[in-house]
Amino acid sequence: METSQPWTMESSWNARVVGPLEEQAWLDQAADYVLELAKPLLELPQADKVMDFLHGRWLGHALHPVLTDLPIGMWSSSLLLDLVGAHKSAGVLSAMGSAGAVGAAASGFADWSDTVGRDRRLGILHGLLNVGGLALQVLSLGARLRRRKGSAVMLSAAGLTVSSAAAYLGGELVFGRGVMVNRDAWVSGPEDWTPVMAEAEVAEGAVKPAEVGGRNILLYREKGRVHAIEATCSHFGGPLQEGEVKDGVVTCPWHGSQFRLTDGAVCHGPATFPQPRLETRVRQGQVEVRGRQG
Repeated sequence: METSQPWTMESSWNARVVGPLEEQAWLDQAADYVLELAKPLLELPQADKVMDFLHGRWLGHALHPVLTDLPIGMWSSSLLLDLVGAHKSAGVLSAMGSAGAVGAAASGFADWSDTVGRDRRLGILHGLLNVGGLALQVLSLGARLRRRKGSAVMLSAAGLTVSSAAAYLGGELVFGRGVMVNRDAWVSGPEDWTPVMAEAEVAEGAVKPAEVGGRNILLYREKGRVHAIEATCSHFGGPLQEGEVKDGVVTCPWHGSQFRLTDGAVCHGPATFPQPRLETRVRQGQVEVRGRQG
C-alpha cells in the first residue's frame, strides 16, 4: 500500500529554491561591497535621522513594504495597458513605477543593513534582482521614447518578471525569516495581577530585569512610579536587559534601537514597533504587574 511522504520544511519547493541561493559565497562579497560603497553616506551627520525615516519609525511599522507596492502595481498595470494598445498611458505608469522603485530600494537597504548571515545573503540577492528589474524598466522607457513599441513591451515584461522573482525572495525574508517583523506581537499576560519583586528593590531611576509568566520584563522607577515593559527587543529579539540605560531610555545591545522605559515608545530605530507595556501597581510593598487588558 502506497503512503504519501510527510511534508517537511526541507522538502518544500520553497526550500529547494531558496536553500541553494542563500549558500552562495559570492553574495557575501557583494554585500560587503555594497556596504562599503554606502559607508560615506552612513557617516554623514544626519544619516541616523534619514535611516530612522527609511525604517519607518514615524509610520509605526516598516516603510519598505508600503513602497514596494507602488512599482510592482504600476509596472503590472503598464504591461496590461501595453497589451491592449494604450502605449502612452503605459509609458506614464512605467515611469511612475520606476520613480517609486528608488524609494523602495532606499528603504529596503535600510532594513537589510542590519541583517547577518543567510538573511543578509538572501537580502542582497533580493536587492540585486530589484536593481536588474528597474534597469530593464528604464531601458523600456528609453525604447518608448524612440517609439520602438515592441522592444519596450518585451523589456517591460522582462523587468516585471525579474522584479516578481525579487518580490518572492522579499516575501521569504519577511514571512519566512521574520525580518522587520514585530518580535513581541504574540506576547501577552499574565492576565491576573502577579507579584514580581519588592518595591524597595526598584530604586528611583534604576532598571530591574524580572521574569513573569514566561516573559522577560524591565521594571523602571521614575518620579516614584514603577513602569514595566517587555525586555525582548521588537526589532530582532535582542535582550534589552543587557542594554545601556541613560535618561530613561534603554538601548538594545544588538542593533542600537532605543526605547523609552516609561511606555516602550521607540526613540531611535531600526526598530519601528514600540515595546509592549505592562500595567503596574504596588500592593503590600510588592510590585505587581499584569498584561494590558483588552
